[in-house]
Amino acid sequence: MTDHNIDVAAIADAVAAQVLAALAAGKLPVAPEYLTAEQVAQMTGFSTKALEAYRAKRVGPPFLKVGHSVRYRAADVRAWVEAGGVAE
Repeated sequence: MTDHNIDVAAIADAVAAQVLAALAAGKLPVAPEYLTAEQVAQMTGFSTKALEAYRAKRVGPPFLKVGHSVRYRAADVRAWVEAGGVAE
């Protein structure tokens, strides 16, 4: 194997600088506090139709309406999943 002189600290500093610059410019995705039904479906493995049925029965993860849109608080979804994630 060839011994390469890699300056790991310099690479880490360069990456950190790029990440901080992108974050300051608003170019990095930040986990949203409120999720769409599609995002909750990806998180939980339930279909959006199943989530819709849970909402109609008032079971499943807590949700709220924002205008005509349905949103779920990320913390509520995580708590629901950790509690077993089943419709009651």
